[in-house]
Amino acid sequence: MGLFNYVRVEQELPLDATLKVLNHNWRDEEYQTKELEDNVMATYILRDNKLFEEIIEGHHEPKSKEELEEDKKVYGKRLSSIWTDKFVVDKKYEKFRNDYTGTFVFGCVVNGDTIDSTDFFPDWKAVVVDGVVKEITILPEYTKFSSKDRIENQRKFDEELATHHRKMKCLVYKFYYTYYVQVVERFSWKIQRLISKVIRGLDWANYRGVRLLVKVLTPR
Repeated sequence: MGLFNYVRVEQELPLDATLKVLNHNWRDEEYQTKELEDNVMATYILRDNKLFEEIIEGHHEPKSKEELEEDKKVYGKRLSSIWTDKFVVDKKYEKFRNDYTGTFVFGCVVNGDTIDSTDFFPDWKAVVVDGVVKEITILPEYTKFSSKDRIENQRKFDEELATHHRKMKCLVYKFYYTYYVQVVERFSWKIQRLISKVIRGLDWANYRGVRLLVKVLTPR
């Protein structure tokens, strides 16, 4: 999927006949776009037919022991050891983007509640001139899927997770999972990282390294 930017919509959006009957609160949706400047997970705002950008200034600092212990419970020892710092927000404000002129497409996902429902993936196109939204139109063709497969897969996942938590109450299974399954996973993860580093090193030697060697040895 890759990186993207968020779009917060605080004004009315044009809807087609299908979306109108959903009686949905579109202002509460989380919209995404890959067409609005660099995709760095920034947040833009559409309000009163103007484009704003949410600016966040802050700094990084080490997490406390309590936060690190909580991360271990949530992410496990393997992943929690990667994120030892946290970002602390010092200042947050909105900037009117009167320096932006262009068009971008943004969209969201509206999931159905039952297996007989439909999941909608509508997209809109915004035309902006000097930060002022001149036009927003809904794209006539957008993706629709039955909610059945998603709901059934989620139900299966929840059942498997509940079964795992129930089995963890058994000392034999807990010992097997803790000292075999997780150990093997950590070992596999380390091997994968090592292989990745080797491949990157070979790529460097094959391209940049060879070119650098030829450049150094070639008479000028």
